[in-house]
Amino acid sequence: MPKITTLDEFEAAYKERLGEPMPPRPWRTVTEEWLSRYADGAGDYNPLYRDRAYAEAGPNHDLVAPPGFLFSVNFGANASIWGHIPEADVSMRDLTILYLGATAEWHRPIWLGDRLRSIETPSGIRRTRTRQTGEALICTGTTDYWNSRGELVATLTNEMLRFPNQGTGVESSLAEDGSAPRIAPDPLVWERVRRGAEPRYWESVAGGEPIPELPKGTYTTTELYLFAHGALSTRRSRKVDEGTIDMGAGGRADPEYARAARAQAASFDYGPQRICWLLQAVTDWMGDHGTPVRAKARLRRPNLVGDTNTVRGAVLRTYREGTEGTLADVSVENVNHAGAVTADAVVTVRLPGQGTITADHPLFAPPSETEPGVYN
Repeated sequence: MPKITTLDEFEAAYKERLGEPMPPRPWRTVTEEWLSRYADGAGDYNPLYRDRAYAEAGPNHDLVAPPGFLFSVNFGANASIWGHIPEADVSMRDLTILYLGATAEWHRPIWLGDRLRSIETPSGIRRTRTRQTGEALICTGTTDYWNSRGELVATLTNEMLRFPNQGTGVESSLAEDGSAPRIAPDPLVWERVRRGAEPRYWESVAGGEPIPELPKGTYTTTELYLFAHGALSTRRSRKVDEGTIDMGAGGRADPEYARAARAQAASFDYGPQRICWLLQAVTDWMGDHGTPVRAKARLRRPNLVGDTNTVRGAVLRTYREGTEGTLADVSVENVNHAGAVTADAVVTVRLPGQGTITADHPLFAPPSETEPGVYN
């Protein structure tokens, strides 16, 4: 079969099975090791999500997954990249892609021990035109995440820009002259201060209030591979794309492949990696008693190896909404060394109201220390 090389051909093939679910992913069980590996990859060492002793003493009384863990369960982008089109039918050197962003809704916690499965569905396609890429397609895919009790735990909607590959990098802010500050990211992970167990009550929060900055340091190839093989997958590629011998991290770490096949000026990140950063800044701020409800994130420009990044944000508003209760909308953005916003999001969280946190049920009290006997 001839390769698809034009937007018209791609659009027609993508539309053929629009709205048809793709075969579901295998069931996967949430383990402590998986949660810890995600934390290593995303650089989010919040003990609520990776330290079982800490979590058992908290409001959930066990480990739960952080909101960005959805990307580890299933990246959720195949439906918006290919839909039902066989991957081999489209060459990135003809029609390449950029990740535009995602909308997520969390319906219930993902618990340690849950068995999870996801189903992707190509759900939309439309024409657009951008200054840098010219004529393009925006492909939309929806991923539903289920547990083995038949409960929908989350929904993720991704958008992918599909456009003719010009073989040059789209506009970025890479400081090729070495003027960008060089800040090692590893110590920043360990030095991070979080709200933690102290409740952040809804009544104490006001619109316009800034949240603590989350410095991420200089983006390195190590950070790229940590996310690729920690948060996402350690699986090998079954084939290698034309123009590279390295498909680790999807070829992103190969600068020449990044330029020729992915329209990037240098090695670049996974878009969801920055979304995980945005979510981390909010969960660090809200504390252990907050609950993520939904988020809408957009990617504005590439994040390249060598860029230095900081996440900052502020509360937009607080309000009450039906059964969702006492909510806060938080605006967050990732800013690089050149002052360019490369990603932003509005994240909605549920915060506890004054007087709503009660003493633990006796079920969660420390065990008795009586001597073992016939009735103990």
